[in-house]
Amino acid sequence: MNFSAVIVAGGSGKRFGAKQPKQFLLLNKKQMFLWSVIAFKKLKECKQIILVVPEDKIKFMQKYKKIYGLDIVCGGKERYDSVKNGLEYVKDNIDFVAIHDGARPLITSEIIKKVLTVAVRYGAAIAASVAKDSIKISKDGKKIIKSTDRNTVWQAQTPQIFKTKILKKVYSKKIPKTITDDSQLVEKSGEKVMLVDAGYENFKVTHPMDFKLAELILKKRN
Repeated sequence: MNFSAVIVAGGSGKRFGAKQPKQFLLLNKKQMFLWSVIAFKKLKECKQIILVVPEDKIKFMQKYKKIYGLDIVCGGKERYDSVKNGLEYVKDNIDFVAIHDGARPLITSEIIKKVLTVAVRYGAAIAASVAKDSIKISKDGKKIIKSTDRNTVWQAQTPQIFKTKILKKVYSKKIPKTITDDSQLVEKSGEKVMLVDAGYENFKVTHPMDFKLAELILKKRN
């Protein structure tokens, strides 16, 4: 059994407010996306790492291609376009594909392995964490429509790992603009997707405070 990792680092990071996309900022002396590359490289089952980046970063990324043996792919307008571009480079002999956000630098090889084990058994699995706070539903952001049991609400993370044929099949069709992650597409196709508790450290760096917290956690690990 083997798998390819598609690391999506093609976003603009507008919410973060930096001069360049956040995934290329130095985080504990390494560019953010590299922490994910390193985590996947530690697994012998990972036979290929595909890094999807903005078009203007393709030339800059060539040095990392040589050092880490990466396939560098140009990203698309939306996240799902970037994933689709990455999938086109997955080798023919690959059994499973892991999709991971380059802005989740705290991923570990242990979490990847846990998700992979469940995906191998069921065909599809994602890293996730159960909601910590009380959950309120609102349509206008003002009035609460209802409250829901937080123990039934999970926050999706990455990696999200699927059988290659399942993922390629759902990406071969027209993709609705409302899709926010890969498991949504797979769920809509009728496939069962399993949750794997990855805890709370595997968060996505979205705001400057997330960046500072990620720095502290990485320093503690090292």
